[in-house]
Amino acid sequence: MTTKPKILVTEALGPAGLAYLQERANVDAHDLLAPELLPDQMGSYDAVIIRSAHRLTRELLVDRPRLRVVARAGAGVDNVDLAAATECGIAVINAPGANAIAAAEHTFGLILAVMRNIPEGNTHVRDGGWNRQAFIGQQLYGKTLGIIGLGRVGREVSRIARGFGMNLYGYDPYISDEIFRTHGVTRAQTLDELLPKSTILTIHTPKTGPHLGQTALEKLPRGAVVINAARGGLIDEAALSDLLHRGHLGGAGLDVFTQEPLARSNRLLENGHVVMTPHLGGSTHEALANVGVMTAKGVIDALEGRTPPNIVNVPIPPLESDRFRALDRLAAQVGHIFARTTEQAGHTLILSIVGKIPDTASLWLRQRVLAAVLNERLDDRVNTVNALLKAEAQGLQLLLDERFDASSPASLALRWEGNPESETEVTLQSDSVHLRAIRGIPLELPWPERALVTRHHDAPGVVGKVGTLLGEFGVNIANLHLGRQAEGEDALMVLALDAEIPSDVIDALMNVENIHQVYVFG
Repeated sequence: MTTKPKILVTEALGPAGLAYLQERANVDAHDLLAPELLPDQMGSYDAVIIRSAHRLTRELLVDRPRLRVVARAGAGVDNVDLAAATECGIAVINAPGANAIAAAEHTFGLILAVMRNIPEGNTHVRDGGWNRQAFIGQQLYGKTLGIIGLGRVGREVSRIARGFGMNLYGYDPYISDEIFRTHGVTRAQTLDELLPKSTILTIHTPKTGPHLGQTALEKLPRGAVVINAARGGLIDEAALSDLLHRGHLGGAGLDVFTQEPLARSNRLLENGHVVMTPHLGGSTHEALANVGVMTAKGVIDALEGRTPPNIVNVPIPPLESDRFRALDRLAAQVGHIFARTTEQAGHTLILSIVGKIPDTASLWLRQRVLAAVLNERLDDRVNTVNALLKAEAQGLQLLLDERFDASSPASLALRWEGNPESETEVTLQSDSVHLRAIRGIPLELPWPERALVTRHHDAPGVVGKVGTLLGEFGVNIANLHLGRQAEGEDALMVLALDAEIPSDVIDALMNVENIHQVYVFG
């Protein structure tokens, strides 16, 4: 019986995410674990999930042989040492886009609050006033919204903005023209092109996005409004305060700050044209539930040996979930089958990536295949996260041979350089893995959940002896496939089995005349 993994949840995750974890793992959950208690507990868990109150530093991550996964229940992972996690082979999970709608709606809450003087008007009425003339605002219709970052949140912002009848411009050097066109956003090639056009400017990037200092903010038109519900530190707060006091900027809406909680000495507090909230962008009941479930699913995927699409320290391509998982299985199987059935014949592997596979998937597939190969050969922890580091330490390199073709099925083939007879090939058919070759010997079969593979001399009677022996041990054969290069030479037999194979069967098979090797899968 497989032992369930043990997971520590340091802050409230939400009932749906917690329930998902509890069905699959032993979970110790806290509404808020005191940060000083975390170091003593880190080494006792297979996975640790944090939110914002904890930092996972190098000191907390190294020398934790049990720890395999850490997760940030949110989009940003600034409080996780990614380099240290990668070196240790620890998967880092987050929840990108789970709160995109909430963050986009909060962005417009700030825009409307600033443009329509809503906070001031509320205070005025509560104080007994009714001076409508003092709080005349500006409508959004016809205004130009400049969006820095057209990721998930930026796209939701553009969707809402179109409903207000706004003109949309955007800057994002990492997003394709097709995405801009699809979302009705005119592309600015540079920030210098975007800023002078932006009546309202909003930013939706990680901390690595552009930093808006005095020079950049001065390029906004006079009276412009600046919104930041993304990350603190993306906007120079001193420069923003100065331009607001000078009247160059008309207002600002801020949900995030360089220092949180906000220091009482921050000059932005003195300006009545600034609306501020305490990092509420993703804080809706619906978003918190989505974040919890996405985080929980990613953690369980990683613990069970799959590559989660929301893993941070692996170059994951933008693919639909089902397609991603199918390619993940394909890469894992080609590496697994190759490493188990082929002896090392050099220090350079060639991975052929053929057919209907996006070019953005190459680096991820390379790491996934390497991890599967090295897992068969090393006792150390090896996974997609640290596969490149482990391969380098072994003096092993993997080169790519890419032949993308949307009209043919996705196929991966792995071989030792200069040794075509070592090749293992698999392909996707209806998102299921099909075997095409092992050790350069052609085969054609759907790869089974449990398989027995024999490498034997192509001689009469071998197949019958194997079938008889399995029958004596009560092992039922579901399917049998044969492959050979030429009569009387090396041959392969792949048997799909209905049950696990007792170890005694392997020993007995190795004593069958003409059988050279036996490999068991599943």
